[in-house]
Parts: sequence; structure tokens; C-alpha cells
Amino acid sequence: MTREQKRSFAGVVPLAKRLLFGGANSPKVRKYGNSVTPNPNADSSTHYESWKPESYRWFRQDELVRRCIVINAAISMMSAGFETEIEPIQKVSEAELPAFKEKYQPVKDYVDAVNAKVNLDEALLVAQVKRSIYGKAGFEIVKEDEKPNWLLSVQSTKLEPDVTEKWVLQGFKYDGKETYTPDEMLYFTNLQLENDYQGLSDVEPILDVCQARHNLLRRDFPEITHNLWAPYVLLKADTTGMTPEAEDAFLDDLIAAAKSGKSLAFNRSVEATVVSMDLNLTGLVATMDKLEETILRNFGTPRFLVNKTPENRATAYVEFEAYIQGPIANIQRYFKRALENQWYPPLVTQALAETGNQNAPVKISHRWKPIRASDIYDMAAAVAALYGNGQGILAKYPDLGFDMMGWDKQRLEPSTDQKPRENKKSQ
Repeated sequence: MTREQKRSFAGVVPLAKRLLFGGANSPKVRKYGNSVTPNPNADSSTHYESWKPESYRWFRQDELVRRCIVINAAISMMSAGFETEIEPIQKVSEAELPAFKEKYQPVKDYVDAVNAKVNLDEALLVAQVKRSIYGKAGFEIVKEDEKPNWLLSVQSTKLEPDVTEKWVLQGFKYDGKETYTPDEMLYFTNLQLENDYQGLSDVEPILDVCQARHNLLRRDFPEITHNLWAPYVLLKADTTGMTPEAEDAFLDDLIAAAKSGKSLAFNRSVEATVVSMDLNLTGLVATMDKLEETILRNFGTPRFLVNKTPENRATAYVEFEAYIQGPIANIQRYFKRALENQWYPPLVTQALAETGNQNAPVKISHRWKPIRASDIYDMAAAVAALYGNGQGILAKYPDLGFDMMGWDKQRLEPSTDQKPRENKKSQ
């Protein structure tokens, strides 16, 4: 049997499991009923008030809360992406490091293949959204042939960590039952202040703000625009000599006919008193702006990312840099440590077992690619300088400039004076 055949041979036990139970293990969590998402087709008549926890309700109902949470998750998890790096556990000299990385490149390839298989970047996006809402997020690691095949997102409200008296995590309870060992769950928390593996929701500090904004948007403003935009009138009618039935009918018709801007005629004595409301709409709009500012300040999301006009471009640039170096860097730092503690060590062990180097001094590190507005501006300035208004180096090869900026070269108009680049390898 060749070395490649040995690597591809999983062993007698995995083959027996595949014959008896199939190639992929079934998830432990089962789906009962039609859906686990409360009313996925909600509309304006949906009764949101009964949804628990309240933080999830406002994520579903308040567009600004949802946008801030999703933007923070998207920029931190998927804006620039991430890479895995091979690192030695023991100290290695700079001269020996390239040979070390080349030797254990199959380990990195194995880990990268598993990350792509389970859609790790999308799972991290969902994890950040859920930990921001619930304070925690969990994924069951579903395996196929002892390899992770799927990260199944489980309901955070039913997931509870099981911690011993000595603060050691020994598993997770799902829906009140012992379900998972720590190795079967990829688990994240948000602002874990104690060692109980419980996090805090980012929506919790603004629950009252969300309620006040909801009252203004859904209750007060519709009432103002429908009824209170103009003065209302108190009508006093003389119904002497009318029967009770005729009196009620006359008053109902009078109320129905008394609309602003309409001319009315009566054959009865009617006195009208005009009452002006003098609504302070400017103050209400300012109150709405303050409530929105409070929500943005709570999540740390820049105004221009939620389509709010910034003061000027310089302010937006500084605000975005502070946003990247502050909230986003903090989110990425947490996920880096969580993944390097929970996710990568088992994958490295599996990869080394396949290559026969089970005790190799190697580990995988998670590295986020930098997200900086200055990088984009500096690269744009460099491309512009190299293009030189059509007189520079990139004038003959504008496709290189598109590559440097990451643009789609299909949008590049073909130029008659652009010279084809020679392939030196073919010479």
C-alpha cells in the first residue's frame, strides 16, 4: 500500500460507522415544528410585544438597532477577511522559519479546507450578530468521517453552559438536557464578566430608548399626521325639539362632516370654537435625532455607515479610523483568541494524525486582514501617481492599476495603445 493510499484509508472503525450510520453524523439537535424563527413573515400587524427576550424583539422591530448590529458584524467578520498562519510552538530562528512553514504546509491546507467546508466566515458573522443580541452564541460541530462538516447554529435562549463548582466548563445543556461536551460545541460570549460563560446583550442598555423611539414612530407621529396637523373645533348644536334618535343621528353627521378646510351648511343653530394645538414638531424631530444618536453611540457605529450625513469628510475619516481601531478591533481580538483556543487545536491534531506527525511542535494562528481607510486612500494615491495622467508607468498597463485597487477589470475599456505584456516564463 502506497503512502497516499495509507492517507486516504480512514480505518476499520470509520468504515464500519459509515456502513451502519452513513458518512455524516446526524446533528444532536432536532427540529420540531415548522420553524424556529418567530414569525419569519412578520408584517405591520404582528404582535411584537410578546417576543422574548426583549433584545431580540428590538433587533427584529427597530431598523436602526438591526442595521448597527449587522454592520458591526459584517465589517468585523467579512470586510477584509482572515488568514491562517503556521507558527512553531517552540522558538525557531528567522533562518529556519521558511523551511519550518514549508514542512508543515499540509497542516495549513487541511485547516483552510475545513474552514471553507464549514463556511467559517459566514458562521462568524452569525455568531457576532447572535452574541450581540443574546450575549452568547453556539454552534454544534457536525462531523463527517471525524472531520468537521457543518457548523449548526443552535438557539441561544436554549443553550446553557454547565460549569462545575471550580468554574470548569464540563459541557452544555440544550433545552434543559445534557447534550454537548465542550469539544462538540463552538461557543462564543459577549462581555463575559464572570467565569460562568454567560455574556451580556449589547441591546440591553437601550431597551427604554427603543421603546420611546417606537412610541414616537408607530404611535405618536401617525396620530399627529392623521389628526393633529391642524386645529380642531368644538361644536355646540341646538337640538331643541328633536327626538333622541334624531339628535344622535344629527350629532353623528355633524362630527363626520366637520373636517378641516370644508364648507358646511346647517339648518340648526351651531356654535364652533377653534382650538389650536400648537404642536412642537421641531422639538419632536430633535427628540428623534437624540434617540437615534443614543442608539448609534451604544453600538459605536459611525453615522455615515447607517446613511446619516456626517459633519464633513475629514470627520468621517477620523470617525471611521476610531471605529476600526476601537469596537471592530475588540471584536476581532475576541474571536481570534476564541478560535485559537477552541477551533484550531483539534484541527491541527487531526491534520498531524493524517501525516503521521502527531507530536509536531506546530500550531495555527488566526490573523485578521487589516481594515483601514488609510490603506485605500494611500493605494489610490499610489495608483494615481503611477498612472500620471496617462504619462506614467501604468498608462500602458492600466489593468495593473485595477488589480492594485481590487477593481473588476471587465469594466476597463480596451485601449488601442495598450501593449500586451510578455510572459517571461515562456521565453
